[in-house]
Amino acid sequence: MVQPLLKYPDPNIRLISANVRFFNDELHTWITDMIDTMKAHELDALSAIFIGVQYSIIVLKEADIYTPYINARLIKHSGTSTKTERSIYYEGISVDVDRYESVTVVYEDENAEPHYRDLSGDLARIFQQQIDYCFGSTFVDRVDKEMKQRINDHLEHGLVAGGGSCPIIFYRDYFKRGAKYLISFTALTFVLPFFVSPTIREWVYRVDIYVLIAIPLLLLSYFLYAQYEAKVYKQCTSCQTGNIIGTTAILLFQYAIISLGVFLWVAPK
Repeated sequence: MVQPLLKYPDPNIRLISANVRFFNDELHTWITDMIDTMKAHELDALSAIFIGVQYSIIVLKEADIYTPYINARLIKHSGTSTKTERSIYYEGISVDVDRYESVTVVYEDENAEPHYRDLSGDLARIFQQQIDYCFGSTFVDRVDKEMKQRINDHLEHGLVAGGGSCPIIFYRDYFKRGAKYLISFTALTFVLPFFVSPTIREWVYRVDIYVLIAIPLLLLSYFLYAQYEAKVYKQCTSCQTGNIIGTTAILLFQYAIISLGVFLWVAPK
């Protein structure tokens, strides 16, 4: 059955789609409705959220074949390209968007059978557009701040806000950036013993000690705030817990190296 399409300014576009757990008759009905709706509107792809179904279902049309991608995830990508995109949600708006040129997708079919597939070119781009919708995002979340503001000013009700989209700025990055700056500053002091007097060397050492106290506080703040943002922006790949832990581990390793340098090299003899 042909279903009405979700359109601007309906805020449900920001809902994050849940994974399909039951591969039953209801699922088959949703897929049939999606295909019927695609045919009626001459669409090449559709996410289930557009017909009011908050589950991770995408249907792609290739030639005359409609293929459902259920619980799909990108596991590999390569290359990038910029092309103009349009949206059935934000009608009348087109923007240039960077996308991966090739992607590898893992997904399940309507019978719960797992598959993986390589997509490239326009098909890869279309798929990435649809998977954005599954995670509560749209193409306006992928443009720079200036373009986003222009789109916001153009729309009658402004951009549809919601916690589903990835923000342009993550506040946790301020803590990370501060820690990196302090690590770099401390590393630069390693050359000073060659050029300064013992008195200045002792003064530099004291400054380094204060910096070494500040760095772990920044890293702790980064880790804790990153956990908060990970809960708020679950769809953002940079918010995944593994990425946060990995970044923290790398910074802690760098901190350990410069700490050794301070105590073994910069410290007055």
